[in-house]
Amino acid sequence: MSRLDLLEMGIYTIPDVAELVEATQEDVRIWVEGKKNRQDPVITNQLGRVGGKTAVSFANLMELRFIARFSNAGVRLNEIRNIMDEAKELLDHPHPFATRSVFKTDGRKIVAELARKNGLNLIYDLRSTNYEMPSVVMKSFKENVIFDPDGEAIQWTPRPDIAPNVIVHPCIAFGHPVLKRSQIPTETLAKSVKVEGNIGFVADIYDISERYVREAVKFEASLEKAA
Repeated sequence: MSRLDLLEMGIYTIPDVAELVEATQEDVRIWVEGKKNRQDPVITNQLGRVGGKTAVSFANLMELRFIARFSNAGVRLNEIRNIMDEAKELLDHPHPFATRSVFKTDGRKIVAELARKNGLNLIYDLRSTNYEMPSVVMKSFKENVIFDPDGEAIQWTPRPDIAPNVIVHPCIAFGHPVLKRSQIPTETLAKSVKVEGNIGFVADIYDISERYVREAVKFEASLEKAA
């Protein structure tokens, strides 16, 4: 894979993913790599290993976000795997949970039917033929993601409640979290505040508002808490 491809796909290690989707590294590693002679991976990894470490793309990150939310809602891994595998076939896309497809009427219907087939009636609300999904699983998935004209996810706001101006975009900073307008990595700002000990001084250095620096610091703190 060329460097240009990597620049456009985003690069996320297992620890990166765990922090962003609020899951344990152990769980994420199983979802990505599986367990030798015991479990297959849940996703189809677009990157494999980069720089000697297991890494995934932005599309994979969006899939892992779904898996984490399903898992936190109490859905067993085998059931999640069945839903994802069948959704790939029925929606004719290798990474359907990284697209807008699952939010369209047909997509919601398909996923709801797959859930029912796998015995997840308690997870999904299947009233009449509306096939509405409850907030415990689907809330914020669409609202915090921007899709391109082809329906592919291209931008995510991981912590909209505490950091609405922090985004993840595969073509910016290798996909690592940045401030939306300035595109300064949040990690850079948080480390600068730690070194300088003064938010105002850091804001002057990077020519941004103190509000954005505080947001970056708060965002990075949330990642540490999730890890």
